[in-house]
Amino acid sequence: MELTRRDFLVGAGAAATGGCTALQSSHDPNLMVFLSDIHQHDNTVRWKNGPTQANEVLPRLVKEILSLRPLPANAVVFGDFSASCGWVEDFRLAAAALKPLSDAGIALTLGMGNHDNRSSFLKVFPEYKSRLLVPDRIVSKVATPNADLIMLDTLKSREGEDWAEPTSKGSYVDGTIDVAQREWLRGTLAAAKRPTFVGAHHHAREVGIVKDIVTSPTAYGYIFGHEHVWDESVFLTDGYGNSQTVQAATLPSGGFWGDIGYALFRTFEDRAELTVRQTDFYFNRRWQGKPRPKNWDERVRAHDGRTVTFWYDKPGNFYRG
Repeated sequence: MELTRRDFLVGAGAAATGGCTALQSSHDPNLMVFLSDIHQHDNTVRWKNGPTQANEVLPRLVKEILSLRPLPANAVVFGDFSASCGWVEDFRLAAAALKPLSDAGIALTLGMGNHDNRSSFLKVFPEYKSRLLVPDRIVSKVATPNADLIMLDTLKSREGEDWAEPTSKGSYVDGTIDVAQREWLRGTLAAAKRPTFVGAHHHAREVGIVKDIVTSPTAYGYIFGHEHVWDESVFLTDGYGNSQTVQAATLPSGGFWGDIGYALFRTFEDRAELTVRQTDFYFNRRWQGKPRPKNWDERVRAHDGRTVTFWYDKPGNFYRG
């Protein structure tokens, strides 16, 4: 399903609670906005020659989000606050850029990416110390009237550096989930009484939880960042002949490179919908001062307003021959 930009911006969230009824409220409890890979950095401190477009783009995305009527009740950031190694200065820039959302009454939920650092994160967002659902991991849950979203922590620190100060080495690019977090996820999904979605920075296959999500009777989707490209896919467990599937989607970047934008997530009684708002497509400094490739704008037009539907329907497995 595709939406025009006018439908997307003016009507975002209205359908979630019945059109005009939703517009009478300032915030729609069934509407969330998803950001990922916002990659902020202070180029006066470290990485002095690094690209700065993410610092410029994120405030524009925030301003557009604040123009939505009704406003989303929640905003979720799927990690990679930092552009490099998780310096505390990067998190301070991110906090300043996101502050207009919380000032507008939008609740923030934040997750870890591979460029982040937990120690720096908690210095800037100390309130998270009391809301961690898994010891020593930035794991959260967001509730809407119709469904829940679990945000996992897939940051893979170097050995012995889980809570250490960031270094120029940074963390690993690939992600992971520790044993305690995996067991918590399995127990939470097993105990869930209503539709649940799982989110993280890295792909579920990379961190080894595809089967946990697909076989859970209450998990209906997986949403992640990291790749800087908008994409939709389907998870299944045993390959050919297995009909039990889960929809998945990759979020755009909040300004660094690749598909640029954010997504709106609406929950209904029978489904959820993730709609991308893509504002641009580019790579870092490689093309500065050169003609913009025509296919970049075509990509933006092709993606903007596209919607992935997550139906609350998981039939049992069967072999079709």
